[in-house]
Amino acid sequence: MRKTLMVFSLTLFLLAALDTLVATTLGWAGRSGHLGALVRYFEYGRSVPGKLAQWEQNPDIRGNLYDVAWRQEAIARSADRFETEDAGPVIRSYGMSFVNNILRNAVKLQPDLNWDAHAGPSAPPNFTFALFQEDRENRRPGDIVVLGILSSSVPGMAALSNRTWAFEQPAPFTYPVYWPEGDRLRRVEPLISSAAEQRALADDAAAARAWSTQMAAEDAFTSPITFGAVWADHLPFLRLVRRSLAKSHIASTEDAILAGEYPYAEVLQRMIAEFSDTARADGQTPIVMLIQSRDPRDADVLAIAKPILERDNILYLATAEHFDPRDPSGFLGDGHYKPRMDRLFAEHFIDAIEQ
Repeated sequence: MRKTLMVFSLTLFLLAALDTLVATTLGWAGRSGHLGALVRYFEYGRSVPGKLAQWEQNPDIRGNLYDVAWRQEAIARSADRFETEDAGPVIRSYGMSFVNNILRNAVKLQPDLNWDAHAGPSAPPNFTFALFQEDRENRRPGDIVVLGILSSSVPGMAALSNRTWAFEQPAPFTYPVYWPEGDRLRRVEPLISSAAEQRALADDAAAARAWSTQMAAEDAFTSPITFGAVWADHLPFLRLVRRSLAKSHIASTEDAILAGEYPYAEVLQRMIAEFSDTARADGQTPIVMLIQSRDPRDADVLAIAKPILERDNILYLATAEHFDPRDPSGFLGDGHYKPRMDRLFAEHFIDAIEQ
């Protein structure tokens, strides 16, 4: 028994010594700019509060998404552009990088197109739809309005922020959660809607508690696995453990959402119908852009949307109709479509608007 205890104690000591050595090495590498890939690998396991604090303290750090895609700032920029832009039809898109890549190619193919982009990284449909709703005053009759829906981000419809379900790059921008209510959608607005409000939480304990309570109640992904035990961020080994647990938690939550714990299909259909009705009431042309990414677990966004698209005669571009998302030859390593695919989709988009 004594020998076993000694072996156990020695093992713990050696693990602690190794962890300390790794932490010291990573600290040196981070400060000196060495071993960048290894440093980033271990950084992925930091808690969400730890990552956000690090971004606050080091605004120029690589991969900082702290100030990206906040709705208040996006609408303010949109209003500024609206006041100074030339009159005439404008393509106003509400999407993510996939949509931007396609429309950027459309402008290259047809340079006389005017395009105003509103986007967020891996933005879920509740983000793109909320931006569309809030940007209504910054559109004119005759505009073409694009609503982007990305299949891999559909589970994010049950979240209030990318910080809860994009663990390795938890951009803190926020958006509502929508629920069916009667024949409309009920919108649950996040308590935090700007980068300034996010930063102010550090000095307002009551607001911070209220925001944490709301996330726990309204965001399906919020978990102590990703938000708790911030002290463990100091230990590289525990960061690796957290990263593994976080990925498992997020994957299982996504599976539960897609299995029906959140009525994403009904909400998506209502979003598309309201998007079209609003745009047409304002004298604009609605187009839905359905991006099917390569993960076979993703929701089939074309199958979900098609009944509403056909019922209401809504123009759309569905990538799955022009390229098989199960064919890896069309994708880059990071999951985006290759440039030749974006050009192909852009050609079909131009065909759609020329109708």
